Amino acid sequence: MTVDMWKNDVDTSNIVAITNAQNTKLWKSKELYEALENDMDYEIEAIKKRYKRELFEVVADQTGKIFDEDVLMVVWARRFVEYKRPWLLRMKIERFKHLIEKEKQPIQVIWAGKPHPFDQYGINLFNDLIKLCSTLKRAVVLVGYELKLSKLLKRGADIWLNTPRLTREAYGTSGMTAAMNGAINLSTLDGWFIEFAKDGVNSFVITPVDTSLSFEQQDDIDATNLMNILEDTVVPMYYKDKEKWLRIIKQSMRDVLPYFDSDRMLEEYYEKLYDV
Repeated sequence: MTVDMWKNDVDTSNIVAITNAQNTKLWKSKELYEALENDMDYEIEAIKKRYKRELFEVVADQTGKIFDEDVLMVVWARRFVEYKRPWLLRMKIERFKHLIEKEKQPIQVIWAGKPHPFDQYGINLFNDLIKLCSTLKRAVVLVGYELKLSKLLKRGADIWLNTPRLTREAYGTSGMTAAMNGAINLSTLDGWFIEFAKDGVNSFVITPVDTSLSFEQQDDIDATNLMNILEDTVVPMYYKDKEKWLRIIKQSMRDVLPYFDSDRMLEEYYEKLYDV
C-alpha cells in the first residue's frame, strides 16, 4: 500500500505497509498445535483447562481469589493508557456485574498490566479497577505484564479482549500470541485485527463505530456493543455449543500462522525496504 503522504516531495521513497508479527517459536503452544494437527478436540479442551489452572495459581497468590477452570475466562492485558480503554468492559456497570455475579453461566475477568509512573490518569484508572474488583468475587487486577505472566494470561484466556478506540491502535500484537495459545480474540476492528478477523469464524468483532462521533459517544456505543456480544453470543456459545467454540479456536490457530509469524515480517522488510 502506497501512502500519498509525501506527494509534494520529489525523489523520496514511497511509504509502504508491513504488518507486524510475533515470534512463533517463542509464543505458540506446541502441544495445542499438535492436538490441532491430530484433530483431538478433547485434548485441546484438556490442555486449555490445565493452562487455566496454572494461571489461577497466580490469581490466588496475588489476590486470594479462587477461580474456576469451567467458567469463561475473559482477559484484558496490556498497557493502561487512555486510548486502549481498559474501562470499556465495566462501562455498563450493571450489565457487567450481572455477568460476573450470576450463578449460571457467569464470566471471570482479569485485567493485567501497568500504567506509566507519570500517567496519573492511568494510575487512577488502575486503582479504580482494583477497588471495583475488591467487591466482585470473579474479577481481579494482576500487577505486571512481563513475559512469564503474559504467556500464562494468553494460555489461560478463553477470550482475549482488546478495546482500543478505532484508528488509535498501531498493531495490538498480543492478540496474535493469544490466538497461538487457543484464546479467541474479541476486539474492535483496528490494528492487526483488520487483516485477521472473520467474525464468528476465527474471532468476535465489536461492530465498528462512526469515528466522527465524539469520544464519549464512541465509548458508549462500543461498550453497549461489547456487552451485547458477550451476553448474546460469547457466553451462550461457550456454555452451550462447545463444538462451535472449539471450531473458532481451531480456525483462529490456523489463521494466525504463518502470516503473523515474524519470519514473514522479516522477509517483507528485506524485500520491500532493503532489496530495492
